[in-house]
Amino acid sequence: MTYEEEFLKDFQEFIAQQTMLMETAQKLAESEKQHDAAIRYESRLDAYRFLQSKFKNYEQGLGFHEMPDLGKKDY
Repeated sequence: MTYEEEFLKDFQEFIAQQTMLMETAQKLAESEKQHDAAIRYESRLDAYRFLQSKFKNYEQGLGFHEMPDLGKKDY
């Protein structure tokens, strides 16, 4: 495995792990303080999902600057 392949594999695993942690933390928020923390976690979760979508672009042979499909976001 080349350095680049190993780096991408490790980075993808890191992003997947961080996404799982942020989703779990978001589900645990119940009180007002926890609600504020959940908002911060949601922002991080959105960022990690964006990075995951960049990896999907890479796997599909799309350019880095192609806009990934992030789905619909309701606020």
